[in-house]
Amino acid sequence: MKLKTLLNSPAGGISSVLVYVFIAILVISFLFLSGYYYFNSLRQIGNTTETSDPEIQRIKSAGKIIIGTDATFAPMEFIDTNGNVTGYDIDLGNKIAEEFGVKPEFVNVPWDNIFDNLNSGKVDLIISSVTINEERKKLYDFSDGYLNAGQVIITHKGNNSIKSVNDLKNKKIAVQKGTTNEEQALLYTQEQNVLRYDDFIQATEALNSKKADAIFADLTVAKGIIDENPGLKIASDPFTSDTYGIVFRKNSDDLVEKTNQTLQSLRQRGFLVYIKQKWLE
Repeated sequence: MKLKTLLNSPAGGISSVLVYVFIAILVISFLFLSGYYYFNSLRQIGNTTETSDPEIQRIKSAGKIIIGTDATFAPMEFIDTNGNVTGYDIDLGNKIAEEFGVKPEFVNVPWDNIFDNLNSGKVDLIISSVTINEERKKLYDFSDGYLNAGQVIITHKGNNSIKSVNDLKNKKIAVQKGTTNEEQALLYTQEQNVLRYDDFIQATEALNSKKADAIFADLTVAKGIIDENPGLKIASDPFTSDTYGIVFRKNSDDLVEKTNQTLQSLRQRGFLVYIKQKWLE
């Protein structure tokens, strides 16, 4: 019997359908298995990437990430009335730890010691309103910027003579030493008029006691200062563009990459907007 006749017969039609069904099952099975092995290989590659870095492995094994912060910069990081560290950066650190699948442990470290604590391994990273600049990038690794906060001038509410950096010649400016605020102050008044303090609490006391005419502070820090000191005001618009980043020891490439992926996810999901509105607006 010819093939055409066979296929046109009832038995031949049934046989051809079965052939097509069998071929379709083979194709679907092949596609399914190919997809399974492809995505499984990607997952294995991802897991290898995630766990191959000794620093990430250590953090995962410990079940916690130790975060250094100088809790004197309200509303970014400060001690609340219950004695707990809180603020914008603390919320960010908590969320990053959650995304990493570990618990956060915050260590309150004076600014003068905070980078030494990082280098010695006492903390895994720093989240403490640290401005990214070229000098620091030579010594440390940074995440992508998570907040842009320019510097402003703080004065007494009754002082109307200072409205911009052009009004600061011969004025005494209080700053926290070792910060970009100190660097900027040296551009606008004589060196002997730059009053350097260990933290912004002391700098604010100098302004309140009229030992200083003004304070230079990042906008975020400035808001915390005037919230706590109703006799003070922000006297200028931001005169710099300063971006905060998370700080790591040098050669922490995998940990930086994982952190940047987390920051990008938090940005896309609106979390960075949420904490900015919560603490800075």
